[in-house]
Amino acid sequence: MTSFDQQKTSREEIQMLTFSLDNVSYGVNVHQVREVKNFEGVTPVPYAPPYVKGVTNLRGEVIPVIDLRKRFGMEPKKGNEDNGIMVIVQDKHPIGVMVDSVMEVLTLPKNDIESNHSNLINDSSQAVLGVAKHDKDLIILLDLMKVVSKGDIQNVKDTTKGFQIQTQKENEDLTKEQ
Repeated sequence: MTSFDQQKTSREEIQMLTFSLDNVSYGVNVHQVREVKNFEGVTPVPYAPPYVKGVTNLRGEVIPVIDLRKRFGMEPKKGNEDNGIMVIVQDKHPIGVMVDSVMEVLTLPKNDIESNHSNLINDSSQAVLGVAKHDKDLIILLDLMKVVSKGDIQNVKDTTKGFQIQTQKENEDLTKEQ
């Protein structure tokens, strides 16, 4: 059962937060997003994976920020001033997910969602839960927890420790190998 199936009301409706990437609408379960904030800049971190934009300060807590465009293999957007960041929490670790814009919370009937995965996606896109019809628009439904996997969390967590700590760890690993 998907996270969208678990969030039902008596009328079989689903609430999702919608956002855009490259003029395509996406939706995620509202319970996966702790908060939404405007892009206020990030500090790049050496040795971070290419899709990690860097880290930002969220009320005194340093959190990694993942660029969802890069994660999906899209071209970078020119200018970051309009970007939104959705803060999710996985394994007690908050992570910012940068998107082109955060739009609105929608409540859609479950029967407006097509989740026939065999037609829509392949094995490498397990984060895609289906497609929702809203007015004349289509919204790709994602599971953000699968977009940002547990391995990615550990990788991002390690990179936010800083250049010297990462270098020290690599030196220790090299010493062990010798």
